[in-house]
Amino acid sequence: MKTFIFSFLAYIIVSVIAVLIPASEGYNSIGWKLFVGQVYAIPACILVAIITVIVKKK
Repeated sequence: MKTFIFSFLAYIIVSVIAVLIPASEGYNSIGWKLFVGQVYAIPACILVAIITVIVKKK
């Protein structure tokens, strides 16, 4: 269960960062920022999950 907690935290952190950074004119809405933030949040979540599983096996 702790594997998913770390990956979920990474997902939340990346999503918050995506919302807080400035965007181009016309793309500065929360919904659009969250949509584009998924491009970075989902791979970060998967990467953290893989790293956590590898570290826990050792």
